Amino acid sequence: MIMILSLRNYLILISIFLNFNSQLLANELMSFDTNINAPLKVDADKMFIDKIALEGGLSGSVSINQGPLNFRADQMEFTFTNNTSMPIIKNLYASNGVVISNQDMTATGNNASYSVSNNEIILLGNVTVKNNFTTLKGNKLLIDLESGAINFIADDNQNNRVKGILKQSDTKDE
Repeated sequence: MIMILSLRNYLILISIFLNFNSQLLANELMSFDTNINAPLKVDADKMFIDKIALEGGLSGSVSINQGPLNFRADQMEFTFTNNTSMPIIKNLYASNGVVISNQDMTATGNNASYSVSNNEIILLGNVTVKNNFTTLKGNKLLIDLESGAINFIADDNQNNRVKGILKQSDTKDE
C-alpha cells in the first residue's frame, strides 16, 4: 500500500513538473527578446525637436532599435525630460504601419505607445503577433520589455476577443 501511494505521488509530481515545464516553454515561445539597458538607436528621414515643449517627431521609415528589439513605423512622436546635460526620451508614440520585431517574432498594429520609464509598449488596432509556430490576433497588446512577455487585452464588452492559430512543431520528440 505504501509503495502504491509513493508511486502515485511520484506520478503526480512528474505530471505537475511536465505541465509546469510546458507552460514555461509556451511562454518562452511567445515572448520578445529584449534588453532595456541597450540604448535607443534611431534611423529616420526627418526629425524635429521642440526644446521648449520637450517634444519631437520622426518621420519617413522610422526605425528604432534597442538591443535585439526593432520598432518601426512611418511616423513617431516623442516626449523627453528637461535635463539640459542629457535629455532622455520618456514616451514614444508610433503610427502608420507599426512593426515590432526581433529574430523570430513580429507584432504589427495601427498605433503604439512606448513608455520608456515603465518599460512597456502598448500596441493598438488590428494587432497580429506571429512567430514560427503561432499567429495571434487581437485589438490591444501589452509587451513587457523587462521580461519580453506579451499580454493581449480584450475590451470590456468582449467584442475584440483574441483569436489565433497554434501550430505544432514539425520535429517529433525522440
